[in-house]
Amino acid sequence: MPPWSDCSSRSSVATPLMKPLGSEYLAECDMRRAFISGFTGSAGTAIITESAALMWTDGRYYLQATEEMGEGWTLMKEEPDVYISGLPVTPSQGKYLSDNFSEGSRVGVDPNVLSYEEWKIIQNDMKGSGVNLIPIATNLVDLIWEDKPASPSSTVLPLAIKYTGPLYRGATCSRACKSCKHKVEEVRSKMAEKGSTLLLVTALDEIAWLLNLRGSDIDYNPVFFSYVLVTQTQVHLFIDESKVTLAVRNHFNEEDLPVNIHAYNKIHSFITEQIPEQTGKVWISSDGSYSLNSMVPEKIRISEITPIALMKAIKNTVETQGELQFYWC
Repeated sequence: MPPWSDCSSRSSVATPLMKPLGSEYLAECDMRRAFISGFTGSAGTAIITESAALMWTDGRYYLQATEEMGEGWTLMKEEPDVYISGLPVTPSQGKYLSDNFSEGSRVGVDPNVLSYEEWKIIQNDMKGSGVNLIPIATNLVDLIWEDKPASPSSTVLPLAIKYTGPLYRGATCSRACKSCKHKVEEVRSKMAEKGSTLLLVTALDEIAWLLNLRGSDIDYNPVFFSYVLVTQTQVHLFIDESKVTLAVRNHFNEEDLPVNIHAYNKIHSFITEQIPEQTGKVWISSDGSYSLNSMVPEKIRISEITPIALMKAIKNTVETQGELQFYWC
């Protein structure tokens, strides 16, 4: 973990729903906002100060938040179009912080639970106020969550290649299926077009799709906690190694893709080692966590959506048929 700033003099702490990998769906061990406030909706951000506890959420959850939140919480109604609704204007999180704190105040945020893009938006809203977001090393909610559930430990399973679809239009899966090797080769081609020598993948659905693997770390989502680094010559998977069965290792061998497996918590130290060795750009989506994005110098960082997200969005015939069977069977 990088040496985040000491925040002993922070004025407040922000507790968003978001997991480091950018999903509204969480494992129980990551439901910090629900633990601290009682609100279980899929979208919302809590800000706790020395004198107030506030919850920002959108119109889907006004009633639910009001019913679920404990005593002392204030609902901040996010409204995209105040002129149509007639509701009072709710300040953004950054605007609220800049209006209610004096110059020099510091707002502690776990950099693993806020995306780089969200961090920039809040910080920009506070521009000129002298109030700043400060990354903290330990999530403060975790310090008081005595019966916090353990992290999921289910094993990862290979996805049969017959479900990945043909490599190109007109091909059949018996002859040319979309193996993880083929997907990685396509990703490397997209990286080369951008002058990137390293791609950091943080979105769990993108990792599962790229490697043709499935997991069950989050209910109703076939994903598993992990990170992937792709270079022009290597693939690195960061995961709890107990989840990697012999079947997974055989899967990589059968699809002819060498994958270096590392402990999940080694991602930060590995990136620190890799950055000085790069001769090109480092590609990481701004939807990834602030903690990882901020490790990459801005002058060599590509913050665009990853090529995997775009590749995954274009479904082949097998994938579209699978969707039809899933929704209509």
